[in-house]
Amino acid sequence: MWPNLIRKAKEGGLDTIETYIFWNAHEPIRRQYDFNGNLDLIRFIKTVQHEGLSAVLRIGPYIFAEWNYGGFPVWLHNLPGVSFRTKNDVFMNEMQNSTTLIVDMVKKENLFASQGGPIILAQIENEFGNVMGPYGAGGKEYIQWCSNMAESLGVGVPWIMCQQQDAPKPMINTCNGFYCDEFKPNNPSSPKMWTENWTGWFKSWGGADPYRTAEDLAYSVARFYQMGGIFQNYYMASAFLINFLLKLL
Repeated sequence: MWPNLIRKAKEGGLDTIETYIFWNAHEPIRRQYDFNGNLDLIRFIKTVQHEGLSAVLRIGPYIFAEWNYGGFPVWLHNLPGVSFRTKNDVFMNEMQNSTTLIVDMVKKENLFASQGGPIILAQIENEFGNVMGPYGAGGKEYIQWCSNMAESLGVGVPWIMCQQQDAPKPMINTCNGFYCDEFKPNNPSSPKMWTENWTGWFKSWGGADPYRTAEDLAYSVARFYQMGGIFQNYYMASAFLINFLLKLL
């Protein structure tokens, strides 16, 4: 399905595809990896490249609610002494191993823009700023470590951190939400980017079906660019949204 969907996205006016990296899918057993079939990350990125589109690699490795256990493999939970998303040597060692594995795979295929490839941005962590308060000093040290670790990998493209108002330089903090026109990066020299424009929302049990009109979505995008935005991502770009964009052309 990848080539057809990516081609339709391009025909609908999109020029970049974002993708998460699913740690628990690629490393279901510690140090045993799976990048076959539907998990073939390199093939996916090359399909994006073949259509002439750019890519954003959201390594995370935490994904939040979009994936079982936030994308963490179950074996990680069972490691002695592990504590997630804080200054913890056990966790940080595994996270660095996973992140380095992905980066090295992509580098080997020359897929970063710095190598002539389609990947223009990479992401480390994901919306940690929304929950970091209870982590205290350990959380702040962890975010600084994430920044240092990511930079040490030498990918040659900018790193972003979603929803991280204290993102250390040179990390670029970005906005996720229904509206991001009033968002301002914490570094005045950073570009204003919107990594998740929420085209819809989840349904609460017993609640009404959430619905966002196409007019409201279009207005939010126009307003964002009017207010200095330079990059926005439809989250998610469903078949419905792509068909809507095609009708506008």
